[in-house]
Amino acid sequence: MMRPLALAILTLLTLITAQSDSFPRTNYFFRFIGGTTILDNQRLRGNVSVDSVVSPGAVQPPFSPADHFLRLATNAIVPSANAILSVVPTHPHPPPVPGYYGLSDKEGIKDAYRLIYSYRLDDEGPGFQYKGWELRKAKESGKVLLRYSWDFDGEWRWTAKRERVFDGSMTKEINKRVPYYVRPSARNVKILELWDYRVVDLELEETKGEVNPGAPGGVKESWP
Repeated sequence: MMRPLALAILTLLTLITAQSDSFPRTNYFFRFIGGTTILDNQRLRGNVSVDSVVSPGAVQPPFSPADHFLRLATNAIVPSANAILSVVPTHPHPPPVPGYYGLSDKEGIKDAYRLIYSYRLDDEGPGFQYKGWELRKAKESGKVLLRYSWDFDGEWRWTAKRERVFDGSMTKEINKRVPYYVRPSARNVKILELWDYRVVDLELEETKGEVNPGAPGGVKESWP
């Protein structure tokens, strides 16, 4: 027979879980803030990145309709800590398993993590971080900014690193700016000096349109 204290704890945990699940799941796009006039306010798209790693990224116009805005969902409220960001597929026949946005350390750079999404968490290794996202509201602008839970002292920053990738049609190469979460230090300064990057911030922009695979950007709304 379950003891009264254990029963009370179990009941409390059940209520907390039910309450958290009752929050509506909000859909967001990623959007760069700052960097350059071209990067500023750009939504991030889903071009295939280097070595078949898929990262959100910003590209220069003209835009390919096949490069959908990458979309996420979370039932975390704002502000929130320890949030999980789930992939919202915008193409037909999504994978039968859920996907998540997280920070990858596979490139082996100290204090520098690449933002990617994955449907195969076991393949990403123990360094893949995806359960500790924080949604913070900027005091002046009211924008929802994305952080990770280990940024206690504000030393981490988002950067937009330039790389060459193929566009959504896979027929031509284009420049893409990919988000990395970085804490500059003596352990990575020599590598960062080799990068072509801009310091940015990463906003979560609440979506206003439904998923539409045939529409530009994969969303039923006017072209931004």
